[in-house]
Amino acid sequence: MEYKSTFTIPSVRIYMDELSSAEQDMVRLTFLRYNRMKEWYYNQSYNEKYLGIPFAVDGKTETALLKEHYRALYGGKLSDYYITSLFSSVNGMRKSQKELIKLAEQERMQRQEPRREKADSLKERLVWMQAGKDWLKAFGRYLAGKGAEPKAPSVQEQGFTYSGGKLFYRGKKNQLMEEDPFVYERELEKRIRQTKARIAQIGDKIRRTDEEAGRIPSRITFGSKKQYKKKDTLSLTGKDLEAWHQERDFARNRIVNFSGRAVSPDGNYLCKYDPERHTLEVTMINGEKILFHEVHFPYRGEELGQYLKDRKGSVGYMMERKKDGNGREYLIFKATLTVKKESLNHSTSDGVFAYDFNYDHIAWADVSSNGNLIKAGVIPFTLDGLSSGHAKEVLGVAVKKLVALATDRRKPIVREDLDFVRKKRQMEYREKRQNRKLSALIYSKAAAMVEARAFREDTVVLKVNPAYTSLIAKVKYMKLKNLSIHCAAAYVIGRRGMGFSEKLPSYLNHLVPKTRKNRWRTVFTHAKKAGSSYFREDLPVWDKWKQFDANVHNYNENYALWKESYSMQ
Repeated sequence: MEYKSTFTIPSVRIYMDELSSAEQDMVRLTFLRYNRMKEWYYNQSYNEKYLGIPFAVDGKTETALLKEHYRALYGGKLSDYYITSLFSSVNGMRKSQKELIKLAEQERMQRQEPRREKADSLKERLVWMQAGKDWLKAFGRYLAGKGAEPKAPSVQEQGFTYSGGKLFYRGKKNQLMEEDPFVYERELEKRIRQTKARIAQIGDKIRRTDEEAGRIPSRITFGSKKQYKKKDTLSLTGKDLEAWHQERDFARNRIVNFSGRAVSPDGNYLCKYDPERHTLEVTMINGEKILFHEVHFPYRGEELGQYLKDRKGSVGYMMERKKDGNGREYLIFKATLTVKKESLNHSTSDGVFAYDFNYDHIAWADVSSNGNLIKAGVIPFTLDGLSSGHAKEVLGVAVKKLVALATDRRKPIVREDLDFVRKKRQMEYREKRQNRKLSALIYSKAAAMVEARAFREDTVVLKVNPAYTSLIAKVKYMKLKNLSIHCAAAYVIGRRGMGFSEKLPSYLNHLVPKTRKNRWRTVFTHAKKAGSSYFREDLPVWDKWKQFDANVHNYNENYALWKESYSMQ
């Protein structure tokens, strides 16, 4: 089996003011013309795709139309190699937009389910609150001698109960609270109004989200939406408007792509890099060539040099211009290449090395061939207050340590095959502080970094179903193995990667019928209602376990059996 890995190598900075004025003009000309052609080509493709306006007419190919448009604008000839780069760039944008549309539709569909579930639960709650209000009114009439005494309500049906001249209701954290009936009636009216407003709010979200289905995507904004919002909100005039135009144009003309060609001796016809002399010859869009000196690739530059020497395939380049903190303009070249390998270490005969990625650390577990835990640990890091670039560096250090631990043990790596759409859906009705942490965590970026690093070390990364790994960790292995929840989850992931299944602990058998196909799903459903923290508490929490299954009546017998099995853990 052949394995592939594509990665990008950035060069050092090449400052524009160190080039001659003629070279600076040619570089800026290339940025301007290339991006104008890219915008035009994208807009034509967008019109054809979503508005039904044909692009290629009168038997002319897209290549011919691009050449014709370039000649009309600039009076010159556009190289076929630049046309290929434009095709590649715009097609990449279209594919990315298509995937984003698909992802947005998945998110839209998955957002609706928890919203409808939330609305239904609020409606059920509204029913018993209304019933409770009706009872309180009837009770008031009874005290005034205008009616018969109403039947005492139950907590399960109406959220409160009346006993012994006292009224008890469910407060925060599901605790029973005592209150005067008439004071509670006013509080109940307030809750009813709030609940109705919340139901209406969620219903409006559902309606607006349903209306989004089938809408065509908006055009890509070249120069960033942030820049245009800045103009619209600040009402810029005079010198400020002129400065805004300069910033906008810089953002619009920031990148030029040079597509690679495998048949080229240098992997690219427009960019030719000499790893021995550290020179890069670039053909500008007007046909002129510029030879850049002292172009070093500090990160994996030796691999690039060997790749070019062996003529293994194409090398794509990207020329990007930026500004440093002093406003000094510079260029960075990024080389993209694909490395192929015939085999990677994927054997699980000696066990696996699994990890669970979290906001501030990576939890790992070394699992033996028979599924036992050898060792577990964490690799801490922090992303709070860091820029995207700095956060990437911090993650890179942590990932390097993780892969080094796996390669030292000569074991494949196992991780969860996470559904990030589902993850975002789950976050919608969670605590804001928790959501902020989950949002800041770059799950997909970290997973890609692990796979890239593992590929360099000839190690494969296996993916497993993430269903109920945290729950199994809480229930089975936290106490048994004396592990944190995240290390226990990594252990479960590793066992799953080895092909082991997880049976319910004996103290849970009485709560879940053996006839259920997926017994962990049943436990998960119950845990959502009762609170998974109960798994980590002491024996007296058995009273709370009663909430798990209404069909369990012999609590004394179950408690004895549960206590016996728990003491053996």
